[in-house]
Amino acid sequence: MVRKPVRLANGKEWPSRGDAISYFRELRDRYPVGAPILDCSDHEDLLALLERYDLAITDGPPKIGAGVDHFETRINITNGGRNVGFWAIRVDGTETDFSFIRAVNETPKRELEQLVDACREAVFPEIQSAKNHYFAVHGDETGRVVCRLTGEAISLHECALEYVGARFSQLVKNYADAQGWGTAIPAGIVSQPADAQTESIFISREHQEGFCRFHRAVAKIRVVSKAARVSRSVAPAPLIEERFLEL
Repeated sequence: MVRKPVRLANGKEWPSRGDAISYFRELRDRYPVGAPILDCSDHEDLLALLERYDLAITDGPPKIGAGVDHFETRINITNGGRNVGFWAIRVDGTETDFSFIRAVNETPKRELEQLVDACREAVFPEIQSAKNHYFAVHGDETGRVVCRLTGEAISLHECALEYVGARFSQLVKNYADAQGWGTAIPAGIVSQPADAQTESIFISREHQEGFCRFHRAVAKIRVVSKAARVSRSVAPAPLIEERFLEL
């Protein structure tokens, strides 16, 4: 694979995108969450990265806006998951998040990816409720259930959810195809990128409810251990009866 060098407007450069991503990830992790990034060199690097973002990703308002007063890291919560990301606090008091990975890679989020975000947000409450119900019904005296991959007993905090038959993104594409959208999502269905919006959501209540109904009808989600799901090196345990969440 050809390595693509990254050069920022302030003169900083790396031999590959992977090296640049590692640099900004390490920069992010040096600062406590919520603390201003006041080091002049780090500030200039982030400002140049944000300029790269605005040049490459034109779907939505420019992230620099009136100018950046300072940067900081914050915890972003999406669909119950947590990640630490950069935020730009502008001189006029407004603020916004941005993805340093997308900035380095110069990759705007495609319409289908935005739809996947909106669909995931729409079904998240139902999935959480179904997961809690699953543990209440199938848990042993310690509250543990059987991992459908390994046969080991796992707790609620040790579990992950895995789609069977089709990934979530494929289900979303199937729904979009059924609506006749293809990869061109009509205006008014999903929110457009905006300041401090860490993920897209449905604007259309009709299609939000429509996808939830579609998801209930076709999704097959099993409970597995986080470790087994991540490694995928664990062979499935024999003779475990398949069991899915009741959505």
